[in-house]
Amino acid sequence: MAAKVVIENAILRGSHDGDLLQKVANVYVNGEEIRVLAPPKATGSALDWSEHWSTREPNKERFGVEDVLLNTDFRRTLAIEAVKEELQRLIRDANRPMGMNPDGLYYDAQICLNGHVQSAGGFPFKQGEHCNKCGAECIDECPGCKTPIRGMVSNTNWVGYAPPSFCHSCGRAYPWMEDRLQTARELLNHDDKLSLEEREKLWGLLQYVMTDPKSDMAPAKKKLFEIGIAKALPATREFFLDLMAKLGAEMLKP
Repeated sequence: MAAKVVIENAILRGSHDGDLLQKVANVYVNGEEIRVLAPPKATGSALDWSEHWSTREPNKERFGVEDVLLNTDFRRTLAIEAVKEELQRLIRDANRPMGMNPDGLYYDAQICLNGHVQSAGGFPFKQGEHCNKCGAECIDECPGCKTPIRGMVSNTNWVGYAPPSFCHSCGRAYPWMEDRLQTARELLNHDDKLSLEEREKLWGLLQYVMTDPKSDMAPAKKKLFEIGIAKALPATREFFLDLMAKLGAEMLKP
């Protein structure tokens, strides 16, 4: 369920009326408006007061009257999380150069859910666009931690840039890698050249390497996997060796 957020006051300055709540944002969910409010005397970043926010919605029968959303109302949780994410995004964007990752070393990248790169070399792009190759939705940040996706190192040619498989901040696989992992699991499950025990062992090794590709043990686990997959059907073996080759390139990235 998508929520649209309009920030009203990212910085709070306190209310002149000691009883008047300060509006932080309006959130729109399925055509309904939810108002996120901060305490009257709160000052500073609205995000710092998130534990004290309250949520209300306009009463549909009485103009000018607002009803408080109960803590058990899922819309309250959805609205608060959506506002927190938007405020965090605004803070990140305010603290980084235009078109650059927060570290100032990499350009921002925009990549579709199937892994087609739309922008990675500092060219401007609009959020929410769709891929010009397959029509899939495009993202420019990790779906998990919301960290911007790294493109090319600044002031370099982005020809030959390969989309990263994992978020450099939280380590989560990006959607295009998650699809490959799902395909890998299905191939293993249907490979009659491998016993159930061998399938589970190979999947465990793959999971270890994939979830922590830069750990000290990853190269050894990767080698064990490559040895174990030799018995598999050609289609399974080729898919996995290609996947592991991409992983090897990922491990060499800074």
